[in-house]
Amino acid sequence: MFKPEIILGPPGTGKTTYLLNEVEKTLEAGVDPSRIGYLAFTKKAANEAITRAGAKFNLTEKRLANFRTLHSLTFRLMGLNKRQVMNAHDYRAFGDLMGVQVTGAGGAIEGMVAGFKPGDKALFIIGKARVRNIPLADQWRENNESLGWYEVERLQRGLEEFKKQRGMLDFTDMLEQFIASGDAPELDLLVVDEAQDLSHLQWQVVQKIAEKSNRVIVAGDDDQAIFQWAGADVQYFIDLQGDVNTLGQSYRTPRTVQNAANDIINRVGSRREKVWSPREDEGAVRYESKGINVDMSKGSWMVLARNAYMLDSMENHCQREGWMYEKAGRRSVSDRSLKAIRVWESLRNGGECTAAEARAVLAYIPHNKRSAPTSGVFTLGSLQTNWGIKTEDIWHEAFESMNLVERSYLVAALTRGEKVSAEPRIKLSTIHSAKGGEADNVVLFSDVSPQSYKNLQHAPDEEARVFYVGMTRAKENLHIVLPQTRFSFAMGV
Repeated sequence: MFKPEIILGPPGTGKTTYLLNEVEKTLEAGVDPSRIGYLAFTKKAANEAITRAGAKFNLTEKRLANFRTLHSLTFRLMGLNKRQVMNAHDYRAFGDLMGVQVTGAGGAIEGMVAGFKPGDKALFIIGKARVRNIPLADQWRENNESLGWYEVERLQRGLEEFKKQRGMLDFTDMLEQFIASGDAPELDLLVVDEAQDLSHLQWQVVQKIAEKSNRVIVAGDDDQAIFQWAGADVQYFIDLQGDVNTLGQSYRTPRTVQNAANDIINRVGSRREKVWSPREDEGAVRYESKGINVDMSKGSWMVLARNAYMLDSMENHCQREGWMYEKAGRRSVSDRSLKAIRVWESLRNGGECTAAEARAVLAYIPHNKRSAPTSGVFTLGSLQTNWGIKTEDIWHEAFESMNLVERSYLVAALTRGEKVSAEPRIKLSTIHSAKGGEADNVVLFSDVSPQSYKNLQHAPDEEARVFYVGMTRAKENLHIVLPQTRFSFAMGV
């Protein structure tokens, strides 16, 4: 096992900033950017590193060629092209051949099939066994899915034959082939971020690259390891030897929230002990009988649940209240509608629009059905002349073809004083998807699904880490919603 510099980054302690500062020092020492590797666990984290590093150091993405996820790096180093790598369409074709339903949908982790069809579940089990380097039968028993062993084994053999016949690889094949025969780049600095979420197989890739690197920094926080469900080997990170530096000051978490979160994380049996200071602000932790009792009319909010379906009631509540929100990365109002509103109000005030903008408006306003414009510049008058528009009313009166529910919701939001074109101030998310995010206020549901409750019984450390992450998104106030069912994670009062 290699011995890197280990950076422990508790919630909000500026881990990414610290790592980019180390990159900056290396560049200032005259090292070429191509000799710096920055490996992130997810595409989102890799893109953030590229964006921040590019802006800070005035470098193009091309010059930051080794700022990638592990899968992306091995893809490049192995000289592969996209046609050689399995995608959702290929997985569906495989399902058709095998007579099983497969969507090929991806999860929060690059390379994992995580849909809800029987074939997706089987492929997930197959993939998880491989990244953990354990027998398929062991993973099948552990997952406790309603899938027969012989069916899972049949699909495993079928997938290998499917890839062989078509000359294709999946994401795990890329890692395995790189470990077996790939050439690691020679680096002056290798940074591995969010390392607590790496699988056994990914750690092997890291070790191979580290062997040809002059300096290696491994950063993460085992307390925030929430991807064990997908094969993350957090114990590897906990056992890793090297010089340890804990970032000791949080710029996010207030004192009361830290105290509540520590009560949770101290339940975990195997972890690295860390001493870190909260913000000076006290903050507040409140317990709510129902989520809809929380007043979210002002400020930035995250509404977090262990399982996605638990967010539905809060989504309905936001719609009734006229609050703008985002759920699973999608805004509560379509960009198409917002674009049409902006264009129409500009036209009413004497402005002009392009053909594409005119088409957006015509989609919502009754007109003479003449073909929509493909080029040119238009005013309200020219739209009235050429497309027979008879109105000059404000958008919510003019847009007769807009869905009534959406129109009423938008009117309610504007009446509330919501900024409909701005980034939504309320985000509804699972805890897993919120990792890395933050908000002034967090509403955290303590209920879990029956399946998650089963996981809580045999893997309590895993669930404790999940709720620790949820709690530590709060910059000021944490609202814990008390259990509504008999399936819940205990957070106390």
